[in-house]
Amino acid sequence: MVNKIQKILKNKYTILLIVFTLVALWPFFKHSFFESHDGEWMIIRFSAFHQALVSGQFPVRYVDRLNNNYGYPVLNFLYPLPFYLAEIPKLLGFNFTNSIKIIFAVSTLVSTLAMFAALSQRFSRGASFVGSFVYLFIPYRFVDLYVRGSLGENLSFAIIPLALLSIFKIAKNSHIFYPFLSISVALLILSHNVIAFLFLPVLTAISLIEIKKDKIKALFAIILGVLMSTFFWFPALYDLQYVRLSQMRVANPIEHLIPLTKIIYSQWNFGSVPGQLNGFSAQLGVITALMICISIFIKIRKKDYSKLETFAIVVIIVSAFLISDVSSVVWKKIPLIDIIQFPWRLLSLVVFSTAILSAYCIEKINKPILTVGIVFLVFALVISYTKPKGFLNYPDSYYSTNEASTTVLDEYMPLWVKGNPQRVYSKIIPGLFSISGSIIKSADYSVRINVWEDTKLKIATIYFPGFIATIDGKPTPISYDSDGLINIQLPKGDHEVIIKYGKSPIHLASELISLTASFIVGILFFRLWQKQNS
Repeated sequence: MVNKIQKILKNKYTILLIVFTLVALWPFFKHSFFESHDGEWMIIRFSAFHQALVSGQFPVRYVDRLNNNYGYPVLNFLYPLPFYLAEIPKLLGFNFTNSIKIIFAVSTLVSTLAMFAALSQRFSRGASFVGSFVYLFIPYRFVDLYVRGSLGENLSFAIIPLALLSIFKIAKNSHIFYPFLSISVALLILSHNVIAFLFLPVLTAISLIEIKKDKIKALFAIILGVLMSTFFWFPALYDLQYVRLSQMRVANPIEHLIPLTKIIYSQWNFGSVPGQLNGFSAQLGVITALMICISIFIKIRKKDYSKLETFAIVVIIVSAFLISDVSSVVWKKIPLIDIIQFPWRLLSLVVFSTAILSAYCIEKINKPILTVGIVFLVFALVISYTKPKGFLNYPDSYYSTNEASTTVLDEYMPLWVKGNPQRVYSKIIPGLFSISGSIIKSADYSVRINVWEDTKLKIATIYFPGFIATIDGKPTPISYDSDGLINIQLPKGDHEVIIKYGKSPIHLASELISLTASFIVGILFFRLWQKQNS
């Protein structure tokens, strides 16, 4: 292991990539956090996630503190992986803010090195260096880091190259990477729902392009990865019928299209809607336009019909079209395309494809001066984008006690909740009873109660499928009132009442599928490892 580490450190390209990445991440090394659209929400959400996890809820789906302490099922629907990973630095003693900053920074570094490792399977190390450098130093990556503060998207950029690496390895008959392809697909789905929706077809297409034999095995590996993450995405799809999002739009995609004149380059800003006054820049970037032109020139001049690079060109052109305002009719007509919500999310495909084309151009031209020139040009064009709008000096307690819902329109509020609940200070709403003892944890309440006459126990927690209740150890039905709050019918007498967020049949079924798929992947890896070492 020591020899391997020494070998990595001796690699000049690896060291350069680490240095450049640390330069790009300089705001994360400051004591304070910085302003962004979602960054602070990530800290708030993680602190609520942590409270639910240490209370015994696993997987975490319902966070008790959010939504003014009435509870909110946000993690039943939104990517959980960043928060499970953030538990590692939290366990090591870091606070909530620094734990999230660490996941941002580490995933950014891993994304650069992982892309270098992937591209090195197909291109020279110098070309791979440029491709991985471009993979980070491209405008949209800094939109994610310093404008939007999208933790899930940033993490997905670290996982996508791992899937690409697995595909390239399999294409070279290294069959032990089939399980790694499955794992990377599962992690991608858990890192960001929409990015996975965009990239699964792309990764599948690359598998079919690159893997000459056993294409079916590659498809099976991808399917296994999807099944491994069933515990997350299946309940999210099923339970969507219960929340406001099923009856509303978070955003109108057409309002987020970019004027054609601003596709290549636009002024850097921090507003929420690109294309509007002070809106953030949803540009492809000058380097993308340059790589497209050079790649097409090389293909025509050298009659190069390599499929991967041609596919990357097509992905960029199609993405650019769908991001621009000339595609408005498409967004109105194509079914399911609204899942993307914001057209500029297609820039993630542009980032990925531009990295591949950059390595391709350097490989084909093979002139050191071009390598230096592109690195210098890219660095000079985008290094100013690493400056956030401003820095914040809130203590960690500001985030760990914040009770916002952490979503734009409270779109994951159950349909039976009318209005938006205000701050609640007591979980147990007073009634015809006296309480002799209680243990209140996150979405897990235990109450010893003396009921004077038959009545209802009302809990200041919004009901969502998965909550279960017992009276004196016996299951009892849960209802909810006009405010959506949990109600339980209690008979007269002394009772022990336990109410907790558990597992619905859908949760149990989806977790069983995930465990089965994971077991198959584990067996597959063990057998391939045995075969490789026999």
